[in-house]
Amino acid sequence: MLFIPPPLLCLLIGTAMYFLPKVASYSVHFAVIAFVITFSFLIAGSSVLQFFIRKTTINPHDFKHTTQLVSTGIFQFSRNPMYLSLLLMLIAWSLWLGNSLAWLGVIVFILVMNRFQIVREEAYLESKFGDEYRRYKQNVRRWL
Repeated sequence: MLFIPPPLLCLLIGTAMYFLPKVASYSVHFAVIAFVITFSFLIAGSSVLQFFIRKTTINPHDFKHTTQLVSTGIFQFSRNPMYLSLLLMLIAWSLWLGNSLAWLGVIVFILVMNRFQIVREEAYLESKFGDEYRRYKQNVRRWL
């Protein structure tokens, strides 16, 4: 399991992205960046709302308090919308930095989350919810 909370991991990777040397610069209109950030906040808000409605935990380190499988709302499109929202923030940050090398942070976030957080969450959810979770996994993608 990932011992660093995912939002903190996102912040640490974002900080590292800032200090990477400029390899190839580019510019993106601010409206695009604002759209990605807004989309990120909408996804995060709607996913937290779904957990609140279903009265289950949003804490990724507290599996035992998971009371229900949430597969409604935004969870119909992504099994991990909270992590997707963090990924979108890193994408917006990469666009803002305008540094091609910064995209490595986005890749690192995906790899670390898949390997150390999501795989273990999925194993737990499968053991707790069985066939219901396996069907959900077949119908809904991990990220988007």
